Amino acid sequence: MAGLLDLPTEILVSILEYPVVSDTTVYFLALVCRQLHFVALPIYFSRQGLTPSSKSITINMHEDRRDLLAALKSALFIPDIENIKCIFPHPSCISIFPLLIHLARLETYISGLSSVKSVALHLDVRGSVCLSVGNDRSLRAWTAALESLLNCIVEKKCVSLTIMDGSQFTRAYEPTPPVTRQSKLARLLSAVPRLLRRSTKGMQEFRRVPRQGDAYIEMGIPLSVYRSSNLTSLEIHSTILVLPPGLHWTLAALRTCPITSLTLGRRIEESGGWWTALPLIASAATQLTSLTLWESNLMSHGGYTDSFTEVSTLDFISRLPQLRHIIISHKASTDFSETDGPPLNLPNLETISAPPTIILHMLRPPSPLPKIQSICVMWPQPPVSRTISLLATALQPIFQKPHPPRLSVSVKTSMYYPSGPFTIPIGDSTFAHRVDALEINVATYPPTDVAAMAAWIGLFPRVGQVDIQLSDSIQPGLRADLARLLRVVKLTDFFG
Repeated sequence: MAGLLDLPTEILVSILEYPVVSDTTVYFLALVCRQLHFVALPIYFSRQGLTPSSKSITINMHEDRRDLLAALKSALFIPDIENIKCIFPHPSCISIFPLLIHLARLETYISGLSSVKSVALHLDVRGSVCLSVGNDRSLRAWTAALESLLNCIVEKKCVSLTIMDGSQFTRAYEPTPPVTRQSKLARLLSAVPRLLRRSTKGMQEFRRVPRQGDAYIEMGIPLSVYRSSNLTSLEIHSTILVLPPGLHWTLAALRTCPITSLTLGRRIEESGGWWTALPLIASAATQLTSLTLWESNLMSHGGYTDSFTEVSTLDFISRLPQLRHIIISHKASTDFSETDGPPLNLPNLETISAPPTIILHMLRPPSPLPKIQSICVMWPQPPVSRTISLLATALQPIFQKPHPPRLSVSVKTSMYYPSGPFTIPIGDSTFAHRVDALEINVATYPPTDVAAMAAWIGLFPRVGQVDIQLSDSIQPGLRADLARLLRVVKLTDFFG
């Protein structure tokens, strides 16, 4: 080791940068002494994508804790990091406690930073349902660890927080069943647990699953944390923060932090409890100006999974009158009655991206959308000509204004429906002549029929911008296919 330390720094750097020297070797050399620390650790960081100018890092945690986070915690110099994405290891499906160690590790690291701008937590691999049930002891430990980590992030002036995947203890609670016709004595006895929950600030809409435990465990945000919070954006792509006990933290954050932007993304494996939680979230989100409802529109067992229904979506939106921006994901086409859903009053709405049935409802009185600037129609799968015709009729009064909104259409293909959006006619040419831009998301490349896509683009004569997102852009035929599309439409802007 003495001979290594005697080498000039330039030669030592060249040796350690040689690919034959493994990441593990470089990392452990950084722990030997101070001289090697300031030479080896920057090389290790560089291999992990962290350079002196980096403001963002992605931490892939390892079960053995030999990962980037360990190196960051051992560093004698703290990189100036603003954006953190942390991918937790897939937890044991037997016990929650191994995963809690990693939550504590990340909290220790973040607590040492002066501040952080954005944090994204991937709590498990997508689709996992490990540890969705558990006893009181495990649930209490998980709640304490997650609450402490989330509050640490908020306390460090985080502006944007994203929670992805994971299903830890999402089946520890269940919606409280509706009250049925009972005797007076039975009603009195059944009311006792609800009164007890109310006295301890419990949530009457949910109850513990009896076979797992009887402790009603909650999460919250201390006054010392939220009084100086900078959190304005909350993205939830996990049921963990939609159902108790995580729901308690979500509601506390919406009530006490300056959150103006909320994203709720639901995965294919998630279903129960969402419809009970949405009204609670809406009642707490009084400051929201931007809302995104997103879900994986995948097929399972031969049919579309239960999704955000039009009525439940409209009911949720009706509770948020201050909204200025709304995004609702593509969904399967469904029958939609003009009488469904509550009336909407959105006087501040400026942009809307949603399926045509949702937009149709928003165009009904008493919501004339006086400030609307942009409308993006999420083309349904499969599209329904009658719906498009109704939409064209409903849009006419808005387009009579001196400054009509920008109209665009977004199409998303899938492995089950690769060319369908391009094979069904639009139905109403009036609508097509109003469209200014197209967004096409191709799930599989090459598409089944590029010619059909090109012909479909040609149906919109006023289009000045086309944005095509391809899942695989390295196929040999890509350039030729894009050239064919370019020849069809004379575009102001074209993005591939």
